[in-house]
Amino acid sequence: MNLYSKYMEIAPSFLYGLLCFSAILVWTLVAILTLPLWLLFRVFKWSQGVIISYYKLGRILASNDVPFLHETEINRNYINGLFVLEGVIGLDDLRKLILSRVVQNSEEPSYARMRKRVVKQYWRYVWVDEQDFDIKKHVFKYDGIAPRSEDELQQVLSEQFSSAMCDDISPWEIIVTPMDMPGKDQTAICMRIHHTIGDAFALIGLFCRLMDKKPELLRVKKPVTTPCDKQKQVWKTILSGPLALLSVALSTADNPFPAKKLSGEKRFSWTKPIDLELVKEIKTKTGTTVNDVLSTCLAGSLRRYLSSEGIKENPTDIQIAVTINTRPLKVLSKDNIPLENHSTGLLYSLPVSMADPLKRLRETKRRMDNLKSSSDWRIFGFVYSHIVGRLPEFIGRFSSFSLNRHCSLILSNVPGPLSPFEINGKEVVTAIAWPPLISDTGMAITVFSYAGTLRMNVLSDKAVLSNPAKLTEKFVEEFEEMYKCVKNGPVLAPDGSATKRKYF
Repeated sequence: MNLYSKYMEIAPSFLYGLLCFSAILVWTLVAILTLPLWLLFRVFKWSQGVIISYYKLGRILASNDVPFLHETEINRNYINGLFVLEGVIGLDDLRKLILSRVVQNSEEPSYARMRKRVVKQYWRYVWVDEQDFDIKKHVFKYDGIAPRSEDELQQVLSEQFSSAMCDDISPWEIIVTPMDMPGKDQTAICMRIHHTIGDAFALIGLFCRLMDKKPELLRVKKPVTTPCDKQKQVWKTILSGPLALLSVALSTADNPFPAKKLSGEKRFSWTKPIDLELVKEIKTKTGTTVNDVLSTCLAGSLRRYLSSEGIKENPTDIQIAVTINTRPLKVLSKDNIPLENHSTGLLYSLPVSMADPLKRLRETKRRMDNLKSSSDWRIFGFVYSHIVGRLPEFIGRFSSFSLNRHCSLILSNVPGPLSPFEINGKEVVTAIAWPPLISDTGMAITVFSYAGTLRMNVLSDKAVLSNPAKLTEKFVEEFEEMYKCVKNGPVLAPDGSATKRKYF
């Protein structure tokens, strides 16, 4: 747990206000000292842009895309996905569908990214057209032995997605993998797309475009804010945000999954489908949210895993990074979400130290409520999207890779479609996704809902977690125990103990 989370919540009001004022002074001093260098660097960047534009060398990447290029050769920032279809789909048919519905789609201009690759021109990242675009380089058939079980399919994913992708094509590929499951006729579509093309919400929109008919999506409801509320939020960010940044910059977090160097070998696992109605039953009876319930189960599964493996008998709380979508409601309500990156992250301390699942659920809700009422996501989102991508390359990379000092894993909760996908008349029975191991963080976990079910999916580096299936098994065990406790116990009302600072 970082200094900010551990001490600032319980700090007296006067002390907290004094610390906020001190942090503003510190950052103001830093800004004054670095302003001349910053202005010179901005003039240099402007001249680079003029040259690139004049000679038509490409389109410069947006600042919120650049941080995802802060990566290593053995750990590229690919978003990985898996679709399992009932029946067999022809390779040529799939290529034609992808070409007509996505790659050559002129209705959404941002889909042009699917025909472009990223190169450096005059020390700037730019989009350039893929020379002689060939769909066969992006969509191809797996040439190995057809997997006969989920374990073998996980091994196929590990082998295919641990290998490098060709640098002279747009950074995405789809591998059609026929399966030889007993009594089933299925095809697995394995894909990976670089994060510079778009984030999870954007890719959900892209997948929907690929389907025969648009599936029903969960409409994200955000609270309606008045101009007065917006002004309060802005002032809260200005006053308390600098302290949050300074506290995180000066702290580190304990990591029970340390690795001095990643191996580059990816490991994949996922749980069996969990009925979403059971999750909703728990959240209704306990007065919590779906996110609260799933985060509590994750904390419990980590506790079970660490104890069973003998890593820690009494595990302490674990700090993680939680991804957050920052798109406005008017964008999320559109039929087509552009391919772009509009997400940020928050540091969150999972209550792994608590053994009782219901007490852990209450504590999870309290901490989540504190995060929702804070300004942290605004200040961190602003820095990640608008500052890091505009810094000199070596400073930007240092800032990005500092994430692995502050968290043990990355958690992404993505609401998928409410109705099943269908491709070329074939129903998609399984849909799974994994975020990349950003900033060399050794583990990434996704909770992805699909057609009334959800799965907890783990992507890890072999040097950090060689067998993630053990963790997914513990997640299912934890969920089943929590459901049993809630079903057999009394209705639990929220205790309303979230710490809120009235003056901010």
